[in-house]
Amino acid sequence: MTYKNDWIIRHTLLIAALASATVTVQARQRIADRVWSDLPAFTQVIENQNERRLTSDRWDGLWEGDTPPRLPRVAAPSATVKRWWQGEDSDYLNEETAAATAGQYSNPLRIWEQESYLAGNGRIGASVLHGSGRDRYALNEVSFWSGGRNGGTINSNGDKSFRGENNPYVGDDGFGGAQPVGDLIVDFDTPAACGSFLRQIILDEGLVTSAARRRDTLIESTTFCSHPDQVMVIHYRADRPQGLSARLLFVTQRDEDTVSACQATRRLTLQSRLRNGMECMAVADIRVHGGTLTPGEGFFTVDNADSLTIVTAIETNYVMDHARRFRGESPEIKTEARLRAVDDTGYNRLLLRHQADYRQLYGRQELTLNTDDTDTIPTPRRLAAYRTAGHDPATDNLIYNFGRYLTITSSRPGSLPGGLQGLWNARITAPWGNDYHSNINFQMLYWFAEAANLPECHRAMLDYLRAMREPNRIATREYLEAIGRKAEDAADGWIVYTSHNPFGGHGWQVNLPGSAWYALHFWEHFAFTSDTTYLREEAYPVMKELCHYWERNLKQLGRGGQGFESEYRPVDTSAYPELHDIAEGTLVVPNGWSPEIGPRGEDGVAHDQQIVSQLFANTVKAAGILRTDSLWAAGLSEKLGRMAPPRIGAKGNLMEWMIDRDPVTDHRHTSHLFAVFPGNAINSESTPLLAQAARRSLEMRLTSGDSRRAFAWAWRACLWARFGEGGKAHEMIEGLVRHNMLDNLLTTQNLPLQIDGNFGIATAMHEMLLQSHSGVIQLLPAPAPGWTSGSIRGAKARGNLEVDISWNEGQVTRWAVYSTAPTDETVTVKVNGLYVQTTPRTRAD
Repeated sequence: MTYKNDWIIRHTLLIAALASATVTVQARQRIADRVWSDLPAFTQVIENQNERRLTSDRWDGLWEGDTPPRLPRVAAPSATVKRWWQGEDSDYLNEETAAATAGQYSNPLRIWEQESYLAGNGRIGASVLHGSGRDRYALNEVSFWSGGRNGGTINSNGDKSFRGENNPYVGDDGFGGAQPVGDLIVDFDTPAACGSFLRQIILDEGLVTSAARRRDTLIESTTFCSHPDQVMVIHYRADRPQGLSARLLFVTQRDEDTVSACQATRRLTLQSRLRNGMECMAVADIRVHGGTLTPGEGFFTVDNADSLTIVTAIETNYVMDHARRFRGESPEIKTEARLRAVDDTGYNRLLLRHQADYRQLYGRQELTLNTDDTDTIPTPRRLAAYRTAGHDPATDNLIYNFGRYLTITSSRPGSLPGGLQGLWNARITAPWGNDYHSNINFQMLYWFAEAANLPECHRAMLDYLRAMREPNRIATREYLEAIGRKAEDAADGWIVYTSHNPFGGHGWQVNLPGSAWYALHFWEHFAFTSDTTYLREEAYPVMKELCHYWERNLKQLGRGGQGFESEYRPVDTSAYPELHDIAEGTLVVPNGWSPEIGPRGEDGVAHDQQIVSQLFANTVKAAGILRTDSLWAAGLSEKLGRMAPPRIGAKGNLMEWMIDRDPVTDHRHTSHLFAVFPGNAINSESTPLLAQAARRSLEMRLTSGDSRRAFAWAWRACLWARFGEGGKAHEMIEGLVRHNMLDNLLTTQNLPLQIDGNFGIATAMHEMLLQSHSGVIQLLPAPAPGWTSGSIRGAKARGNLEVDISWNEGQVTRWAVYSTAPTDETVTVKVNGLYVQTTPRTRAD
């Protein structure tokens, strides 16, 4: 009996199985609180893990009573079938995977992307695959990277090398890529009984749990990555004495990795060293209750236990300090300190500490959309129904909460920020190295943190950017010299490339306004928190030095656009009537590109102009708030007034370039609409004509073909929300779910997993319910038509304000604005079309 053909029997038996499960499993019934499945995950080797013949996936796809297959399942694979090493980023066929999954998955990478349930604490994480016969935990530590500074340039455009450099063998002179630590396997070597299986992420508890009956014993597990204790905890327990037996082992990712098992310490150890000098160690402290623990050659066997707790410390020798060449204390010292700190701490105490920490973050906000709230359908089946019907407020609610869960688990203060896949990666050759992509993706990963009332989760990005300033300056000087400029033209400012890494290394093409876009994050953190100390000591110095760069490096055009260049060459401006009204002295960003479309090396690209203008405007505001640099800020304001402004094209669209090219395309990026979102310079109130043109441009960005990427749906949903069109915004949510959301709710960049869309779509939902970018708090500015009733508590608005809203039939019925401290200042709120002045109160009131 295979997984695909037995849903009716399974569903009937599952009800009976749940009746015998613990309160932890029973209590989770609200749709918005959990991601779950009643099917075991497939646990096949994901990329190149070496299982040393100590474990296998032979029970994948099978239930108790089924006959296990002879391995490999496909003895003589077709010579014409592509194998994983010939194209891991395409949807190639791996016959062994296809056989194991009865055709459900074409290769093991799709298994990892679609079946994993993610756990993390911002620094360490696991992709959890609870299977029928074994459980797989693909482990990560966010700083474990190959590569280094990737110095030098490769052409006169200032580009850097990048492609093919995201493997574990790249030294500190290349770009590199994020590296998985290895996998922890718990092998029961017996399948689950049909109908007894449950695996889930409990979003409001920060837990990944499972339950399955094996050999008449119900075995439950709970997994979490503790932020207070900085360890991963896995706890198994049986519902009868001596009912738990399993083999425990690490499987390695690289030939150089080593594994050992020590009986005296009850510890499994996995050690790795990369060619760039990065070291990583994972140490699993194994605590067995009521049974025996026997060591083997790099593994342990647990026999007849009542329960089992695995406390794993994962550390590297990375330190976020350029002056120390990003190398610090050895992972041996750090793992020992972590485990010693919790040596006398039992599982229940570890769990309580984790929950207290997690709940005080997750509990700040609660969204409830109209729903019957009956959680009887597994998440994959619920998504399948959504893709057909396009309407399920409960699933929208779940997607929003999942964004909050991912924010907390992927990004916390004191560690590196998440990359394209967050901190999770099971591959030694991750797509784009799981890097920091500066032309939308890295930013989108952190759009949601402030709105979600999780400002401390934003700090990982901000602290990283501050720590990278010096290596970024080095890369900036290299760029300027490559294009024939003087290194001094960088002043104290810096730019970034499309890709960058934890060592201050940059790759691929230069992204000139990328750092100015990052400056918006520094400003937004202040705008949402009103922390003037932070503004003075951290944000303003960064914003100011970035302005210094652009003061030196903007280009002046002559009358009628004289001096204008495209593709790094002068243009005959007389051939373009749209340039004739350009005033002499107009300032443009030179050598630009509208990511990732159109000509490179072009002046005055809308994306570049909008971002640098937003930087100047916010920096002038910051100087005013801090009452500093008044003369300099006045000069900056004068330059802002000379920046080439947004322009309207012949088709009524907002022009993407100063030359009026055809705006109709299905390209994935909407870079020329930055000023609508995440910027705020174009809006219906103060710039109605430009807003109308921007809306027209968004209509012309088709939603077929290339546009079907998670980040594209999410950005467009945010844009439609800013235009006040909730129906259109929700169409983007539907498009994301239909085309770019996997059964575990993770989003994709066409095929590769890429979770920026998870954060972006949650941001869009918040924008549909609350906006504050214009200085007015707008309640329900763009609600989805299907969200007829609901409420949100703890929605964050700029000004360090929390807002509670209840609504019915699209009209606000109750609302309140709260401040963290008593205040006499009033704020303006737009509610049901009316403007109201109110004084925020504190929650204690």
